[in-house]
Amino acid sequence: MKMKKTFYLVVLTCLLVLSSACSAQSSGGEGSDITLNAVSFLAKDHPLTATLHDWKDRVEEATDGRVKVNWRGGADVIPIGEQFEAMQSGAIDINFTYIGQYQSLMPESLSIALSQFQPWEEREQGFYDYMVERHKELDVMYIGRWLTGSPRLWLNEPIDAVSDLKGMSIRSAPNYNRFFEALGINSKMIDPSEVYTSLQTGVVKGFVYGGFSGPRKDGWTDSTKYVVDHPFWTQNCVILMNNSKWGDISEEDQKAIIEATAEYEEYMVDYYKKQDKKEIEELKANGVELIELPEPEAEKFLETAYETEWKHLEGEVPELVDKLRELTTKPD
Repeated sequence: MKMKKTFYLVVLTCLLVLSSACSAQSSGGEGSDITLNAVSFLAKDHPLTATLHDWKDRVEEATDGRVKVNWRGGADVIPIGEQFEAMQSGAIDINFTYIGQYQSLMPESLSIALSQFQPWEEREQGFYDYMVERHKELDVMYIGRWLTGSPRLWLNEPIDAVSDLKGMSIRSAPNYNRFFEALGINSKMIDPSEVYTSLQTGVVKGFVYGGFSGPRKDGWTDSTKYVVDHPFWTQNCVILMNNSKWGDISEEDQKAIIEATAEYEEYMVDYYKKQDKKEIEELKANGVELIELPEPEAEKFLETAYETEWKHLEGEVPELVDKLRELTTKPD
């Protein structure tokens, strides 16, 4: 299996290198034109990748067309589980991904999800620069973020206390396992195509979802009418680039890309906030209720969400935890 995967990446590398050579007419050297091949874990026409088209345009405009981004697609081009390795090896240049795809190689990337700051605040705080340095250990350039919003619990019935969640079966994902275990939740890994039926039949009593857009359109809110409105963590979708390819870009254009990304992040956050506001109105019109726990219970819920993950990091990268906390946590 490993030999097959390696062969696949070698063939893909050759094809993409040949394609880049044909598509980027260049005389070589600093300031020359370059085409960057990109893949995403979501499809190009997915609602959550909507702003990536804007990032691509901003990069090309900021570099006066010297840097072009050829976004080839998603899992139809390279399977999700192989995208990070393909980018790291140089088979592709840019990966629109999430930290779950490489967290085992870089545990401190979990702090991206734990950050309590907006992307532009992370740049002011020094967290962005710190992540750039840490990603270099993987021979990867950390460019920035491309999605915003926080996970929430969506339930078939309301709750009044954190203890009400104990023993409840929730459709989940691996990155929630530690937190849900601490709450006593029974995590269920269910394929998206089966979630609707699982909710209808009571196999699960709810699900966890980042942001607001999606569940209503998928029909999941037909039976799930309560959203625990205590958002925790933040989206951990990032833009990564092969570090060697990054080095092929002139310093002038590197700076332009970073500045364009910083501007894009502000636009991106505003875009999704507006989308969420519209979707919340649709949800309410369809009988979905946003509920809040009593203050002591809300504090217990959020403290468990963050401290469970920080405890995990203390076991994985104890030497980095103090710095990571300093850069990602707002003062009380």
